Amino acid sequence: MSNSKAERFQTIGTALAIIISLAAMFISLYEASIMKSQQASMVWPYLDMSQQYNSDGFAVEISNKGTGPAIITSVQVDYKGQPVESMDILMDSLNPNRTFGYDILRNSTIGNQVLMSGEKRIVFGLPYNEETRIVQSNLDKIRVRIGYKSVLDENWFFDSEDGSHPKEKFEATVEFKN
Repeated sequence: MSNSKAERFQTIGTALAIIISLAAMFISLYEASIMKSQQASMVWPYLDMSQQYNSDGFAVEISNKGTGPAIITSVQVDYKGQPVESMDILMDSLNPNRTFGYDILRNSTIGNQVLMSGEKRIVFGLPYNEETRIVQSNLDKIRVRIGYKSVLDENWFFDSEDGSHPKEKFEATVEFKN
């Protein structure tokens, strides 16, 4: 075999090795991208809010319907477009003439909490009576926004006004403390 044929085979062999190496690198990058997507879907939180009713009373409830924990970073509750700071102020807004207190109010802390997949928390709940029915009739004037993130630090926020879940960070102008 002549020297030029050997050099040509060597050049072709080198080119093939480079092409195979590049293909392997692109396949590895693609597989890593797929694995990252799979990992994110395994720890994806999804908050939802609902109202519960039974013969004893009613409740507003938040639940994590996602596959991973929801790390709550910020909570804002508005009544008629104005932020309220606390459960007490919210109850006064919903029924200014109320005489009931925390003796009948059921509620859970939501801010700076972690809701595991499938976990539910009562934002607030009340038994039925004349005063609490006034609260119930005004629930449509409440807007709740909750900022939360996954364990991979991806941010979303839930907005009860339209049920949306934008994938962006939310910080309350007035943090709700219950």
